[in-house]
Amino acid sequence: MSSEFEIIDRYFKKKMKQTALGVGDDAAIINIKKNREIVISSDMLVENVHFLKNTNPARLGWKSLAVNLSDIAAMGAIPKWATLSISLPKINHDWLKEFSKGFFKCADQFGIDLIGGDTTKGPLTISITIMGDIKKNKSLLRSGAKINDDIWVTGQLGMASMGLASLQGTLRLAPSLKVKCIKALETPTPKVLIGSHISRYANSCIDISDGLIQDLKHVLKASSAGATLLLNEIPCDPFIHTSKKYQFVLNGGDDYELLFTAPKKHRLAIEKIAKKTKTATSIIGIITKNTSLKVIDQKGKSISFNSKGFDHFA
Repeated sequence: MSSEFEIIDRYFKKKMKQTALGVGDDAAIINIKKNREIVISSDMLVENVHFLKNTNPARLGWKSLAVNLSDIAAMGAIPKWATLSISLPKINHDWLKEFSKGFFKCADQFGIDLIGGDTTKGPLTISITIMGDIKKNKSLLRSGAKINDDIWVTGQLGMASMGLASLQGTLRLAPSLKVKCIKALETPTPKVLIGSHISRYANSCIDISDGLIQDLKHVLKASSAGATLLLNEIPCDPFIHTSKKYQFVLNGGDDYELLFTAPKKHRLAIEKIAKKTKTATSIIGIITKNTSLKVIDQKGKSISFNSKGFDHFA
């Protein structure tokens, strides 16, 4: 029978790259320069809420860290450290081996040190605290959007929520599209590279985790502004246009793409960054003085839409 300490030593203790003291003591110690700031975020993934019971553990390990990295990317910071707390119903070494493999694959790709955490017995729950650093006073905030800013998004929207719907049996997709959508759901790629570069040009940023509309509304509320979105400019799979299932793009969530706003004068600079970081980007609308949110179709008509996204207690 393994103890929680043996689990930590076996699966989650690893040589540190940028940490004075990591896993194995009462607290971690990290070095920081005086002209830098630490950016910290926490997220929790609960079985049957954030992931299905039979989700591949390696993919789950990747996603559990990736969704947290997305929060740091949205701040324009460089992620460096993470803690992992995990509640397990029982010890399953095969599951832990694959989970830790996926977790560290993501950690290694983005240069993250796992510096501590906790293990307990209970329903399968994964909680991560992610920390990054950025130059002092340079963080991107939700509250910075300015009137006439372009509204940008990275990647494609709606893929992950279509993947979930297909797994739940509520959406039928062509086999090749289903594979792409499930991959988007289970192994999202956090936009860390572009996030750390656009902080020089963007005025505000948020990651899209609860749906485009809901997350954009957070920016608008914090910035006391409105927006007009161009439905036809929102990047998505052609299936969504042909089926008119725009709810996946507007409200689906789990995309972990970045939504940011920037002055029009910075379009060329942002396009160069996108090319350099090999990140697909699209301008999908504009920030307006009127505090309302409108979505315009290809004919220039305002359409009705669901204003809500994912909410645990809705």
